[in-house]
Amino acid sequence: MKKPNPPLSKPSASTSAKPPAGMAPRKSRWAPPPAGAAPGPAGDKAASTSRRTPTPTRSSNARRHPAPTGPAPAPAPQARNPASPAAATRPPPHQQPRVETPPPPPYGFHNLDRRTIHLADGTVRTYFALPTDYPFEPAPLPQLPHFPRAGPEAWPPHQPPPPQQFPPHDKRRHPADPEEGFSRHPKQPRFEPPPHQPSQMQQPPVDRQALGKAFLKYSKMLNENPAQKRIYLEGGRVQCLPCGRSSKDFADVHGLVMHAYNPPNADSFVDHLGLHKALCVLKGWDYTKVPDNSKAYQSLPPDLVRANREDLIIWPPTVIIRNTATGRKKDGRSEGLGNKEMDKKIAELGFAGGKSKSLYGKEGHLGLTLIKFANNPSGLKEAERLAEFFERQDHGRVGWSRAQATHNLDPDTNPMLVETDSRGEKKRILYGCLAISSDLDELDSDSRKRATVKSIKEFDPSD
Repeated sequence: MKKPNPPLSKPSASTSAKPPAGMAPRKSRWAPPPAGAAPGPAGDKAASTSRRTPTPTRSSNARRHPAPTGPAPAPAPQARNPASPAAATRPPPHQQPRVETPPPPPYGFHNLDRRTIHLADGTVRTYFALPTDYPFEPAPLPQLPHFPRAGPEAWPPHQPPPPQQFPPHDKRRHPADPEEGFSRHPKQPRFEPPPHQPSQMQQPPVDRQALGKAFLKYSKMLNENPAQKRIYLEGGRVQCLPCGRSSKDFADVHGLVMHAYNPPNADSFVDHLGLHKALCVLKGWDYTKVPDNSKAYQSLPPDLVRANREDLIIWPPTVIIRNTATGRKKDGRSEGLGNKEMDKKIAELGFAGGKSKSLYGKEGHLGLTLIKFANNPSGLKEAERLAEFFERQDHGRVGWSRAQATHNLDPDTNPMLVETDSRGEKKRILYGCLAISSDLDELDSDSRKRATVKSIKEFDPSD
C-alpha cells in the first residue's frame, strides 16, 4: 500500500549552507540596514515567506473529520482594542503632525571608560563612566521676560511714603472685626530689657532732705557693726538693708549697688538711693556715675575717696586720741592714761570744752581715748582745731597709719610711738584725728548707740 504522505527529502549540504536567491541573509536588529538595500513590496515579502515556510500536509485525521464542503463564512473582524471616546476626536493618521525622533546621544559605549572600585569586603567591581574631560554642552537657559527698571523718578528719595493711618482703638470692639473692614495689625513683640540692663522705672520726685537723711542713716548702719562692715569691704554675699532681701540674691557688692540704684518699687526709692551712696563711700567708689556692667564707677582718685569719707563725722563732735596706753600691770592687763590725765593734757595744749573718755576692754586699756565736745557749731569748731593741731605735727590719721606699719617693733622702744624728753623720760607720742563714720567700729557700744553721722558740707545746726 502506498503511503499518502511521503517523507520530505533532506536538503543537501550545499542547500543548507547557502540561502535561497530570493532570501537575504539575516542581520542583527541593532545593526543599520546595508547600503543600497531598498525595502521591497508587500507581495515580495509574502512570497518570500511562503517559499521559506513548507506547505502543511494533510494528516491521517483528515479522513475521520473531512473538511466541510461549500463556501466558508467569512469571520467577523474583531477589533483588538475597542475604540475610546477620544478616538472620535483624533484626526486621521495622514493629518497628524509628524513627530521628529530626537537624534541619538553624541556618545556611545565606545566613549565610556572602564573603572574599578575596591569594596570594603576586599572585592573589586568594575563600572563604566564618561571620561572626566568629556565636552559637555550645557543646555541654554530660557530667556526671562524683560521688565523695564524703575528710574529715580518712580520714587523720589526726598519724598518718604505717607505714614499708615490706623483708626482709633475701640475698647468695646476690635478694629479688625469684619464689619469694620479693617485689616488686623500684626502684634508687636514685647520689649523686655536684658538682665544686665536696669529697668527704666518712672522715678518719683526725690526729696533732697529725705535723701540726705537716708544716706547718713545707712552710713552709720554700715560702719557700726564690725563683722558686717568686714563683709561689705572684703566682698561676698551681702544683704539689702532697706528691703531686707537676703544675701542669696546678690553675689557681691556690685549686684547690691545695681539693685539699690534701680529699686523694685517707688515706695523705697529714697532709702535705696541712700544705701547706694553709702555703699559707694564705704568702698571708695564714685556715686555720681551710673553703675553699669563696665564698673567704671569703681575708679575714683584716692584724694576724693579720702575727702568723701572724712566728710562724714560723728556727732557730737569727737576727737579720737590714739596711743594712750602706758604699759602692762603685773597681772598682764594693759594700763594707760585715764580720763583726768587726758583732760589735763588737753587743757595744757590750749583746748577747752572737751570731755575725755578712755576705752577699756577685756585686756585692760585699749589705748584709745575719746574727747567729746558740745553738739553745736562752737563744739565742732573746737574739735576741728584740736584735730588740725595733731595734723600739723604729722600725728594725724595718715601719721597713725605709718606708725601702724611698724607694729612688729617693740612698742616701748618704737621711735614712732615713744619719744624721750629733755629730762630723759619716755613719753607716749599721741595721735589724734576727728572721728568719722568709718571709726564707729572702734567706739564702745554706748558711744555708738548715742552717736549719729553728719556731713560737714551739708551741716545744718538746727538738726
